[in-house]
Amino acid sequence: MNGARLWQESLLGRLVEGAGLAWRHSILRQWLNGSAQYSRQEAVRCSLTGRVLTAVAGFPARLLERTGAAIRRGIPGSLFLNLKPHPFLTGSTVLRNVAGIRAETLLWLVISYIVIDYALRSSPATAFLAGNWDELLLVLIFLAWPVQMALRGKLTYRLTPLDFPICLYMAVAIFLFLIRSPHLGIAIEGLRVYVEYMLWFFVGSNLLLNKGQARALVNWLVILGTLVALHGVYQYIIGVPIPENWVDSAETVRTRVFSIVGSPNVLGSFLVMLIPITVSQLLSARGRTRKYLYTLCLVPMVLSLIFTFSRGAWLAMVGALTVYGLMYNWRILLGLAAAAYIAPKLVPTIGARIGYMLSPAYLVSSTRAGRVARWNMALNKVKNNPLTGEGFGRFGGAVADRHIPSSHYVDNFYLKTAAESGLIGIAALVWLLISGVRCALNTYRRLTDPYLKGLAGGMIAGLVGVLLHNVVENIFEVPMMTTYFWLLLGMTAALPHLKGQETPPLD
Repeated sequence: MNGARLWQESLLGRLVEGAGLAWRHSILRQWLNGSAQYSRQEAVRCSLTGRVLTAVAGFPARLLERTGAAIRRGIPGSLFLNLKPHPFLTGSTVLRNVAGIRAETLLWLVISYIVIDYALRSSPATAFLAGNWDELLLVLIFLAWPVQMALRGKLTYRLTPLDFPICLYMAVAIFLFLIRSPHLGIAIEGLRVYVEYMLWFFVGSNLLLNKGQARALVNWLVILGTLVALHGVYQYIIGVPIPENWVDSAETVRTRVFSIVGSPNVLGSFLVMLIPITVSQLLSARGRTRKYLYTLCLVPMVLSLIFTFSRGAWLAMVGALTVYGLMYNWRILLGLAAAAYIAPKLVPTIGARIGYMLSPAYLVSSTRAGRVARWNMALNKVKNNPLTGEGFGRFGGAVADRHIPSSHYVDNFYLKTAAESGLIGIAALVWLLISGVRCALNTYRRLTDPYLKGLAGGMIAGLVGVLLHNVVENIFEVPMMTTYFWLLLGMTAALPHLKGQETPPLD
């Protein structure tokens, strides 16, 4: 009797099969996956929201198309200039090159965020760009994208089911900003944390055009993640010095790695997002050489994740791989269980860190001056202003830490949001994130291309891992992580519309 048959007939196998059957027929799964009508982009386009957005965008779109056509053909009557271009310009030497510039190539810069940001911050000559280069890149993309399409004579926009929830959340956030901003400068900076980075979703959902481009971008992200992870392993080998407050006084930890990111918890979250994507590349790789290469990439990632000694990241990784196993291949769950059993034996500090987290001493310490204490502070803020909160940027995050004396990180992004924007704000955010998960799961269900389906599963697992990690950290306070989250979510939503997909033959 083979292993698969033994698993199917075992008690655990029958329990897993029964749980899977119950999930497949549950109302929650049906809502998350959506109906057939929901899964069609045409249904979104024909909806009231789609028609309103189309009508609003239609007029400037026609202006750009007509202007671009006039410039390309050298026809007088441009809506902006009403002049016939000089023959030198209409000879295509200049304008054909401008029209040939591809805005989607800027995705390479966004994917390279982690190294570009580090490089700019490390050099005194470019430090002035460190806090603004990503905004400049975002503006450049939003300016170049429609102009490029106009010059090509084809203006398109890819509607997704998440467009309306994002716009609605932004409207709610702006409403709360207008009615509850005790200090305008702090409120603007705090609002930016929520609203600005969501715009990367539209970049990812519209500038990803074909399967080859998706594969190349993902492989580049894996390479960057491998280099970052290798640096983390190097830090562990040399025993890089760390601040005393990174480890509880009751624990003994040699060091905690942070690579070029600067924080073990943020590095852990980055790897939680990336490891499932790398696993998807490994599982879909053709040929032993590619499988070996992806395995070699995974080894330093896993080691670096362990050496962060970030318990929140470890638990988020377990959650992410559990989601991936349930979606894509149940054997991933067996590998996860084996790793959870073996890892504490190979690295005893893992067991010690988890054991201390579950001990009464940790609860007492955390209640006195740790996460639990800060969570209680956040809950008290919600009680004081239940509907609209304290105001953006006024509690529990980086903005408050810079501007408000005695402020602390709350180490729970959702409680921070509730404290700053009240029950209205946290309800809108949670609905948006659930809608994002629903949109991604709907993408996964629609895909038939084996590679893209596996990639979608890895992306969803990584993104869910980041959402889980936000329960114990302020991961969405980090521009690099928030940019990657919304960009990858947008790319996931775009996968069913990419060119070059393969449909497996029917059995």
